[in-house]
Parts: sequence; C-alpha cells; structure tokens
Amino acid sequence: MTDTTHKLATSVVSVKNLSAPSLKNRLQISIFVIVLPLFLLAGSGFFFFQKTTNSFNHAIEDIVLDVIPVTELKDKIQQTVIPFNHYLRNQQLDDKNKFLQLSNEIKKSLVNPIKSEQHDNSLAEDIYHSAYLNWRNAHRIAVKIFSQIDNHEAHISHDLLQDFYQHVIKTTLALDKLHLAMQERVKIRFQQAKALKFDALFLISFVFLLVYISTLSTIIFLNRSIMKPIQKLEQWAHNFSRCKKPVPLKLHSYREFEYIASTYNKLSQLVHDDQTILKKLSRKDELTQLNNRRCFLNQLQDEHNRHQRYNTRYSLLLIDIDHMSSVSQNYGKHVCDLTLIQISKMLETAIRPTDFLARYGSDEFIIILPEVEAHGANITAERIRNAISEYVFKINEFKFGVTVSIGFSLIQEKQPLLGVLNCVDSALQLAKLAGRNQVQFCDSDKPLSDKFQEKYLKESDLKLS
Repeated sequence: MTDTTHKLATSVVSVKNLSAPSLKNRLQISIFVIVLPLFLLAGSGFFFFQKTTNSFNHAIEDIVLDVIPVTELKDKIQQTVIPFNHYLRNQQLDDKNKFLQLSNEIKKSLVNPIKSEQHDNSLAEDIYHSAYLNWRNAHRIAVKIFSQIDNHEAHISHDLLQDFYQHVIKTTLALDKLHLAMQERVKIRFQQAKALKFDALFLISFVFLLVYISTLSTIIFLNRSIMKPIQKLEQWAHNFSRCKKPVPLKLHSYREFEYIASTYNKLSQLVHDDQTILKKLSRKDELTQLNNRRCFLNQLQDEHNRHQRYNTRYSLLLIDIDHMSSVSQNYGKHVCDLTLIQISKMLETAIRPTDFLARYGSDEFIIILPEVEAHGANITAERIRNAISEYVFKINEFKFGVTVSIGFSLIQEKQPLLGVLNCVDSALQLAKLAGRNQVQFCDSDKPLSDKFQEKYLKESDLKLS
C-alpha cells in the first residue's frame, strides 16, 4: 500500500502545468467578484435612500415652517373677530381684553414670521408685510371703536366698522395667497422627491441584477473549477481508505492537491500515534500519574454492571486530605503538589493489585475494592488512615504531618449507581463533621437524611463516563 501511495504522489507531482492559479487564488477572485457588486449595491442604495429621505424631510419641513404657521394665523384671525363682535353686542370687558390680546399676538407673528432657509423668501416677506399693515390698520380701527363705546357715544361709525372688516378680509386674503404659494412649492418638492425615488429604485434594481448575474456566474465557475475536482479527490480518498488500489488522480494541475497523496500515509501514522498518546493522557492524572476521574467513572460503571449481572459485591473508599489548603498556604504550592504525589504512592502500596485507585479531585482520592465486604473495607480504610497520620513528610526544609478522612460504603443488591456514590459521599461528610482523621461507614440499606446534599460525588459526574 505504501508503494502504491508513493507512485500516486509521484504521478500527481509530475504533472507538467504548475503555473495554474491555486485554489486559494481562485476562491479569492470569486469572493471579490461576488462582494464588489454587493458593496456597490449597498453604497448606491444608501446614497440614494439618504438623498430621497432628505428631499421628503425638506418637503415636510416646508410644511411645518411655512404652511402650518400660515394656517394657524388664519385660524387665529377668525378667533379674534369673534370676541370683537361679542363686545359690540354685549360690551363685556373680557371680550375686549381677549380681542386686544389675540390681536397683539397676530401683529407679532406677522412682524416676525417663521421662514424657511432653503428658498428665496422675498415674495413671502412682501405678503407678510402687506398682511401686517392691514391687520395693524384693523387693530387701530378696533381701538377707535372701543373708545367710542367706552365714551358711551350713541352711534358707532358705520364707516369704521366697514373699514375694520375690510382690513381683516385683506389680511386673510394675503395669507390665503401665501398659503397657496407655499402649497405649490411643497407639491413641487414632493414631485422631485418621487422622481428621485424612482431613479434610486431603477439604479438599485440594475445593480441587483448585476449582483445576481455575477453571483450565478461565480457559482458556475466555482462548481466547475473547484467542486468537481474536490469530488474526484473525495472519491479517490474513499477508495484509498478502503484499501482499494488508487488510480492516478488528474485534477488539472491544482497545486494544493499535489501534497495530499504524498503525505497521506505519514499523516495517518501521526494520527495513530497521537491517538495512542491522547488515550493514555485521557486516563491519567497529570500530577500523580494515578487514574483520573473519567477513568474511574468508566471503571466504576464496568464494576457496577458486573455487580448487576453476577450479583458480585464491591466497596468504595472516598479519601479526603484534611486541611490541605493549610499546607499550600504555609509551605507553598510546590510542597503541596509533592505531598499529593507522596500520598498517592502510599495509597498505591496500601491496596491490592486488583483494587482500583484514582485521584478524584484536587485533594480527594477514591478506591474501588472488588469482592470486599464492609469489614474488609474498614480494615483497608483504617490501615490507610493510620499510615498517613503517622507518617512525617520531609519535603525540602519542611517537616509536617497530615491526616485524612475516609468514608466507605458497600454496594447492596439492586442498588443504583447514584445511590452508591451518594452513600460514600455521605460517609465522608460524616467523617469531616465528626472531627476529621477518622473512618465512617454509610449503610446503604438505610435512607439518607433529607438534609443530605452532594458535595464530593455529584450526579453530573456520571455524564463523564
């Protein structure tokens, strides 16, 4: 198979035309062909959309700044005439004051009208000035009429009343003229905005069609120049993986494929070696070189399956080092790590070859004792506890001692795996609560306390197995 692969690689490398563009270059060009029209579409669309929006905004501003104030002035003039007529009939002082107040407001509005900054306003200024003069005259005539009424004159001059109403009508007619002129200007602005919107839609549609055509062409190009060669390579790799005799691959001198056949065997061997190393690393704890948590859970699952099938017995020992954080704080992390390594070696010498030892947490160890009843498990646990508590650790210039707390449990018939873990967890918690440096047993025949909470062995850990 190696000779065949070597010949295949040689046949691919020996293809003469090595100047063809690489797959990477072809993909870059294809992406550029697709993306460029998209940017063009987005840019032109945004530009024309912004321009159309501005035109509509200007038209609306014209309405707000010009048309609406004129309409409000016309309405206010009509409202001002009403209290004037009421005062003529009833001579109520409130009607007189209301008229004078509204009339002064109208004069101020006509003297300082709101103007649009986008247009030549000479015509509007002339009309506003004419309206102001007419309303000023109307206001003066109204004041004269009010004076006659206040002096209790018998007859109010009919000519004054006629002149007042004529000036009011002239003021209204001037505002009507201005209103019509402004409406016409707004209408023109809206028509310009609609025309611009149509032009924008036409250009965007053209660019979209260009994008569609370029995208379709690029897809066809990619399918012919890249996808079909990849499919050929996939078929060749499929035959190669099934140990079939490979046929020399001809892919029109795509440079990237030259290296695939020549390096396949080497990569396959490297992958195999890496898998072996990873499998070993996945089962061992990096510090102590004991079995790790995942490995323990797999072993425990196998042992529990054997128990369920053959009704065998096994015990679990959960060991926790007391006050390990104090060792780290007093002597440093390095001394703490060396202490864990020393304890792991002591645990290895304290159990049988058939027992299974693993490091479960930072300072927790767990042991599976196959075919061991509660009495034998207790003896093993006490032997471990005594050995560690009596040992004097000499690391660098430090001398110190440590103790361990141990909880153990015996599997019962038809007991679920989670129940075994909860039971030994409860036993270790009892050992901690009782003062540490001791061994506690959990009878799995008895239900756990309602206050029990998982601490060391959690149900979620079973998902790792």
